[in-house]
Amino acid sequence: MLRITRSVEYGLIAVDYLASLDGELARARDLSERLKLPAGIVAKILQRLAAAGVVVSEQGAHGGYRLGRSLDELSFLELSEAIDGPQHATACSDESECDRRSYCTVAGPVADLGTQITELLSGISVGRLLRGESAGRRKGAAV
Repeated sequence: MLRITRSVEYGLIAVDYLASLDGELARARDLSERLKLPAGIVAKILQRLAAAGVVVSEQGAHGGYRLGRSLDELSFLELSEAIDGPQHATACSDESECDRRSYCTVAGPVADLGTQITELLSGISVGRLLRGESAGRRKGAAV
């Protein structure tokens, strides 16, 4: 089953907190203390998010991190890949991991499933996710 890593969970918590600061800077140490998250892991996550342009890092005595873009414009897939790197939903998505590929009867359908999962995750913005909305439906909306 597809699992969201603890690092991605911490990344969601961090960007949600940064969004609440309305552009103010937060140091990694302060963020980890305030949110009760491991300082070393938070620092590494923020560095990766900065490298991907999700957050902006400002150096110096009064430096810190702030959001680099709107959470409504950031897909869950982008956040996840910024933190954990590119992921494959299935081993079939990465030909180097499967020695049965040439005669496997489920490789095509499973690869299609991986594509559908990727499309789903790229279509969900972090902003919508954090507001309790998913795939365009609002929380509590009629089905």
